Amino acid sequence: MINNLIKKYNSMPSSADACKDRQMNQLMNFALESEHLDFDGDKLIVVNAEAPFHSIEIERITGAEDFGTYFGIFLPAAAVLIDKASGSVKIALGEGDEA
Repeated sequence: MINNLIKKYNSMPSSADACKDRQMNQLMNFALESEHLDFDGDKLIVVNAEAPFHSIEIERITGAEDFGTYFGIFLPAAAVLIDKASGSVKIALGEGDEA
């Protein structure tokens, strides 16, 4: 499922509406309400993530999805999955590997 979403958000046409098609409004709402995310200029800071996923340039984010207990932030070939309650982070790579 995650691999399909990584492919979906990585292959969306450039004409895709960032707010609607890529769920960026949902991401911004989650980021503003969550203690697990913060903003630093043009970067989104994932509090419990390690480099290179601790600081993500907003322009590199290709999509977002709410999975109930997790919130997913999609980048080219990877997804950052944040547990909404604990803030723990899982990284899913595009080929099915998980770090």
